[in-house]
Amino acid sequence: MLSSTQRRAPTSSVSHAIGNYEVVRKLATGGMGEVYLAKQRGPVAFSRDVVLKKLHARYTDDAQFVGMFLNEAQLSANLTHPNIIHIYELFEHGGGYVIAMEYVRGGTVLSLLRACAAAGTALPMGPAVRIAIAVCEALHYAYNAPDNQGNPRKVIHRDISPSNVLLGYDGHVKLADFGVAKALDINATRGTSIKGKYGYLSPEQVRCQPLDQRSDIFALGIVLWEMTTGHALFKRENEAGMVYALIQEQIPAPSERISDYPPELEAIVMKALARARDDRYESALEMANELRRVAHDNGWDIEAPALAELVRETVPDDQVAFGRIGSDRFSSGLGKVRTTT
Repeated sequence: MLSSTQRRAPTSSVSHAIGNYEVVRKLATGGMGEVYLAKQRGPVAFSRDVVLKKLHARYTDDAQFVGMFLNEAQLSANLTHPNIIHIYELFEHGGGYVIAMEYVRGGTVLSLLRACAAAGTALPMGPAVRIAIAVCEALHYAYNAPDNQGNPRKVIHRDISPSNVLLGYDGHVKLADFGVAKALDINATRGTSIKGKYGYLSPEQVRCQPLDQRSDIFALGIVLWEMTTGHALFKRENEAGMVYALIQEQIPAPSERISDYPPELEAIVMKALARARDDRYESALEMANELRRVAHDNGWDIEAPALAELVRETVPDDQVAFGRIGSDRFSSGLGKVRTTT
């Protein structure tokens, strides 16, 4: 959840400690903070790699930044699911807050989109659908997992976008960056400011209306549309243009970009992208089941090895995936979808 001004840092080693963690190298730096790869060490030769997200000390007096940072730690720490990044701990160091989180070797959906755009293609259908199913499962869990009183947590992510979907070299998919997520209640889901990335917002987010899980389904529909066409759906010159496209312009069907786009998958994508939320899937699990059915009917490979192979082929070796690192834009203009399963 670093700002849009952040950049990848040089990969040179950084020799110091943050809390009880030994820093290996800085991964990124930006206006809000820094991200590090580090090692946690313990007795009997215990050691594990972690990612540290450190908020700049100058923001400790900014209630909004601190609130988002702490919100990510508090919500994620209570969500235990194979498709959600695990938060190990939150602590203070050097006058600022630090989150220690799960280490993922690999890339993001954004890095795949950029690589495929440069190659003039889109993601293969099997891996793209696998990614969407995994995000659906994470969203369904976050919304329905019971809290300490046995009630559904009803957590809404509110920032589903290509840079927040992490992809391991092992083919596993992890949803990251719950910094703007909220639990569904009368205060948390209604506001006067827009939270999330322009280009990946739902119509109700733009209108600052109360949200439920169907807002995240709309955002996932955008990501799935982009993964399977190789185009950016709501990319415009500025934020006002993106909002206008989201609210007023006709949402193009994938087949308007890719002539032989599978009609069964198109129906799923366009249902997720329905402007009226009552016309979308009622739950992320319902969408996941439809995706599995279509993948089975078309013989697409949605297993981990197929995605792992794509990530290894596309993402440079020894990369670390850790969520948003700036703009989610990627070049587009492709004419033919890659149909390899």
